[in-house]
Amino acid sequence: MHAALVRKIESGEIELPVLPEVASQVITASMDEACDIRKLSTILNRDQSMAAHVLRLCNSAMYAASVPIVSLQQALSRLGLKRIREIALLISCETKVFKVAGFDLRVRALFRHSLAAAAFAQEIARARRWNVEEAFLCGLLHDIGRPVLLQALVDLRKEMDVDVEKESIEEASREFHCRVGKDLATRWNLSDRLIETIEFHHDPESAPTVSRTAMMTRLADDLAHFALGKDRVSEEEIREHPMNVPLNMYPDELEGLIQRREEIVEMIDKMT
Repeated sequence: MHAALVRKIESGEIELPVLPEVASQVITASMDEACDIRKLSTILNRDQSMAAHVLRLCNSAMYAASVPIVSLQQALSRLGLKRIREIALLISCETKVFKVAGFDLRVRALFRHSLAAAAFAQEIARARRWNVEEAFLCGLLHDIGRPVLLQALVDLRKEMDVDVEKESIEEASREFHCRVGKDLATRWNLSDRLIETIEFHHDPESAPTVSRTAMMTRLADDLAHFALGKDRVSEEEIREHPMNVPLNMYPDELEGLIQRREEIVEMIDKMT
């Protein structure tokens, strides 16, 4: 089964989720800075489920709406094109990618981890005065290959009629998730910087052009593990993280990230 998976990956036969049509149109339209808000609102209204998700997220703790947002046009005006593009990708991940029969709890945990990594990546980028939107997407999508691989392995298990334990499937998803995540981001026409970050977030020093962004994502990844499961990454490991020095993270900045753990977990609980 492992050999069959490798063949599928190498030959490009892994089934990659397609962006929902409306989400794809929103992302494409929002990349045009001259995009008319009414046009974007019309696109979103073609999919009432997507529109409802957008309004729910706009009013969530992650986007900290001080006054309730009650319409799409209000959401678009207040949050702007970049945030709406970000939300469209987040919704696509939640509804299209993080769904694997038989692995419901595991995939939910993966999605929660990705949200936490996105929140921490934003904070690191804000401290470094980097692109906060890009940082959010790096955190959100860094492990996007994992649920895709879980689904591929579940399908292979049925196709080959073999009995493979969930632990072995999990191990294979860890082994290949960077490669498959890169392939999915490429299919979704995401930026080259984001694609490279997904591919190299476990080995940021090898990233050809985005090593700092990949380093940020690796630190955010471990901060998310720390926040959601202290047994996996300890507070001491965060304070001594190998990415702290190259990212020039000051002790007070790390302390701030550590102290935000409960706030970020509470935010994720409300969203999921």
